[in-house]
Amino acid sequence: MAKQPPAKTAAPAAAPKAFKPVLLLVLLLPAAALMAPIAIVMVAALVPSVVARIVDTHPNRYLTFTVLGLNLVGSLYFVHRVLTMGNSLEVVAMVLQDSIGWLAALSGAGCGWLLFLAVPPLVAKAAEAQSGLRLRRVHRDQTQLINEWGEVVAAKD
Repeated sequence: MAKQPPAKTAAPAAAPKAFKPVLLLVLLLPAAALMAPIAIVMVAALVPSVVARIVDTHPNRYLTFTVLGLNLVGSLYFVHRVLTMGNSLEVVAMVLQDSIGWLAALSGAGCGWLLFLAVPPLVAKAAEAQSGLRLRRVHRDQTQLINEWGEVVAAKD
């Protein structure tokens, strides 16, 4: 009698595809060419996000996403100005000279930095307080057990 070959196990799940910046660039270049004034203004306004990306060393890029999100919100002032003044290249210089737009874009980026720096200590304090409450609850339950059952429960063997 011939031996049966061992049953094949299921192939391991394919690893998730890596992010391909080249593909993103190929997809965004035509859109940027069609909306050149907005693209130019946004590239200038999102410089703080590029700096955050360079500085961020964490694998999950928390700083980058926090600064980018709020910097994008602040940069919408520039986009609004370009669209209301006319979507042409002549308007770009006037829009980039607007100090209120820079204040909005840089304030958004600054708020992103503040969130990144301020939230982890706050979460740590909240976790510390929560563990302290749990510890007090355990001690209270221990004293209740000792009061009900006597010192025999608390004795160490």
